[in-house]
Amino acid sequence: MTKTYQNDLANVREVICVALNFIGHVEEVEDQFDEAPYKESPKTPVLFIKPLNTLARDGAKVQYPDNAPALQAGPSLAVVIGKQACKVGESEAMDYVRGYTIFNDFSLPEKSYFRPAITSKCYDGFGPLGPLIVDKENIEDPHDLDIKTYINGEVRQQGHTDELVWSIPALIEFASSFKTLYPGEVIATGFPSGRVDVSIGDEVCVEIQDVGSLSNSIVSEQEYYAS
Repeated sequence: MTKTYQNDLANVREVICVALNFIGHVEEVEDQFDEAPYKESPKTPVLFIKPLNTLARDGAKVQYPDNAPALQAGPSLAVVIGKQACKVGESEAMDYVRGYTIFNDFSLPEKSYFRPAITSKCYDGFGPLGPLIVDKENIEDPHDLDIKTYINGEVRQQGHTDELVWSIPALIEFASSFKTLYPGEVIATGFPSGRVDVSIGDEVCVEIQDVGSLSNSIVSEQEYYAS
C-alpha cells in the first residue's frame, strides 16, 4: 500500500515554481524569445515563488478576483524535499527527495513568462497543494506520469512528465546552488501546454498518475472572503 502523509503539508510556507518547463508550453510562447529585452530562450530554469498567502488545501475555494480578465489553472507535479540540500549535484539530487504531491498554480493571464508577475500569481488562495505526499519509493519514475485537468468532470488539459525541459534532478541542483532547501520544502515542476480558463462555479480537479487528485471550486471574490 502506498504510504502517504497529509498533515506534513500544513507546514509548507512557500512553493518554488518553475515556469516554461514543458516542451509544448515552450513551443506555445517561443516567439516571445526573439523580442526585447530577451533576444534568446532561457539558459537556466525560470523560477518564481508562490508565498504562504496563496497556499490552499484540497477542497478549498479559489477566488475569481473582481475585474480579472481571466483565471487559469496550472497543474503541476510537486516534489517534496526530504533532507537539507545545499549545492547538491544532479547525480545525487534524488537522494534528497521525500516524495511527490500535486500543486495547482492558479494565475491571471501572464504577459511575460520570463518575469512572472506577483500581481498575476499571488492572490490569496491561488496555490492549492496536496492532498497527500506519496513516498518516492512508490513512484517508479516521476518523469513518466500522466497529468490531467478536469473542469466539471471533463478533461480539458493533458500532459506527461516526460515533456519536462528541466528534469527533477536538474531543478534540485539549480535551486540548491543558491538556496538551501530544507525538509518539507516543495518544488512545483511546471504545467503542460494548453492552459485552461476557468469560471465562477467550476470544479477544477488535477489528477496525476499514481499521485492522486486535487480538487477546488471557483467562487467570486466576495464569496471567497465571506467564507
